Amino acid sequence: MGAMSQTDNAVLTRTACLVRYGRLGWVALFSAAEELGALRGDRVVIQTERGEEFGELLSNVAEHLVGDVTSAGEVLRLADDDDASVAADDPLDLDELIGTIRERETELEPVDAEVLVDGHTAVVYCLGEVGPESERLAVELSKQTGCDVRLTPMFDPEPGGCGSGGGGCGSGGCGSK
Repeated sequence: MGAMSQTDNAVLTRTACLVRYGRLGWVALFSAAEELGALRGDRVVIQTERGEEFGELLSNVAEHLVGDVTSAGEVLRLADDDDASVAADDPLDLDELIGTIRERETELEPVDAEVLVDGHTAVVYCLGEVGPESERLAVELSKQTGCDVRLTPMFDPEPGGCGSGGGGCGSGGCGSK
C-alpha cells in the first residue's frame, strides 16, 4: 500500500456522506443535520428504516454530486463508549436465534444476524423469501426473546420491503412502523 495522502485524513464536514453499515456492509448516502467533524473510517451512529445502527464513515459527498439520490437515513453522531456498551450488553444468542429459525421455517434459510445500537432489535438476514407470511414467526420470536426480531432479505431489498417501510418483516408485522 502506498503512503496516505493528505485527503485520507481530511475532516469530513459536509452534510451528505457515504456510510458503510449493517453486518452485510451495505454502502449508502446519508445526510447529517449538522456538519460532522469526523475522519474517514470513524464509527458513527446512523438512523435507518430499521433503527439506529453503527456505520463507518467512508467519504463526504459534495452537494452537487448528490443530485436526485435519496438519502438512506441520517448520520446522528459519532459513536462513543456509551453506544458501544449498549451493543456489547446483548443478551441474545444470535446463533441460537438463527438455529431456531432454521428449525421452524427452513425455507427462510437464515444466514446471519446482528443486534442494532439499541441492544433490543435483532435483524436476521435470510436467503429465502421474506414476506408477510414471515410475520408470525418474527412476532413469536420477539415474544420469546424479549427482543424486536426482524427478518430481512440477505440481498439489498427493494425499497419498502414487504410493506414495512424498508428491509423486510419485523415484529409488529409487515406494514407496521
